[in-house]
Amino acid sequence: MNDQPSGRGPRLTSEIQQRLEQELAELSAQRHELVEAVGENDAVEDYGDQAQRLERVDDLGRVTDRIREITEVLAGRTERSAADALPDGTEVTVRFSDGTTNTMLVVAIPEEAPDPTQTVTRDSPLGRALVRARAGDKITYLGPDGEIAAEVIAVQLP
Repeated sequence: MNDQPSGRGPRLTSEIQQRLEQELAELSAQRHELVEAVGENDAVEDYGDQAQRLERVDDLGRVTDRIREITEVLAGRTERSAADALPDGTEVTVRFSDGTTNTMLVVAIPEEAPDPTQTVTRDSPLGRALVRARAGDKITYLGPDGEIAAEVIAVQLP
C-alpha cells in the first residue's frame, strides 16, 4: 500500500496501483498514436477525412483526460468522497430485485476496461444512483424498461 498522508486520497492496494500503472502505460502509447494520426491529417481533403480527424481529436481528449485522472490517483491527489461521481476504479457489488448479484468496476471508458461487460460508467443511471451509496442502501434508477431497484452490497473505492 502507498504511504499517503491522511486525507490526501484513498490508499491504493498494490493490485489496483499495478492495474492503474498498466492502464497509464497503455493510454500513453494510445495517446502517442493518436497525436501522430491527428498530425498526419493536417491536410484535410474531404468530409470523410474531416470526420475521421474530429473523431481522433475527441478520442485524444478522452485519453488525455483519463491519463490526467490516473496520474492524480497515483499521486494521491484525489479525494475519498465522491460528491458528483464515483471515482474510476471503484468496485461495486449490487443485488438486483430478481436476486442476481453483480460486481462491477466503475469506469469512464468501458471499452478500455479489462472486462467491459462487468463495468458501470460514472455517468450512467446506475453510476449516478450509486453516488454516496453504502453497503445496505437501497437504490433505484431508471433503466430501459422502467425503474430498477437494487441493494448495494459493497462499495470499494480505489
